[in-house]
Amino acid sequence: LGHEYGVNTKRRRRPGWFDAVMLRHAVRLNSMSEIAITKLDIFDTFDTLKVCVAYDVKGVRHDHLPYHQSDLFDAVPIYEEFPGWNTDLTAVRERHELPANAIAYLEFLQEQVGVPIGVVGTGPGRDQYVYFNAQN
Repeated sequence: LGHEYGVNTKRRRRPGWFDAVMLRHAVRLNSMSEIAITKLDIFDTFDTLKVCVAYDVKGVRHDHLPYHQSDLFDAVPIYEEFPGWNTDLTAVRERHELPANAIAYLEFLQEQVGVPIGVVGTGPGRDQYVYFNAQN
């Protein structure tokens, strides 16, 4: 996803699909009240997007991080799929300019994580973002 490379090492990164289980855990541990989603534009050409909503550990569904860290070795992600938007987001600066499929995807992420998305990155530039639900 995204053809990512480390700034210092220049090594290829291996990003994956959005992991709602892990972010739910981070939100709870850190008492987050809002999150930012960056690099939404890397999905501009994807026909389908996936979100990990749970883990299957030896036939048992876990909607939250398993208690024993060793269970993660056997965890298989359970994904929900969403249609892509096939639209260039780099010029988008307002929420209403986002494609309907992008809004549906982001609203699902909010629902899964349990806190609002304040800001969404729509390109590599510092000015390429959208206030999604920010209290601005």
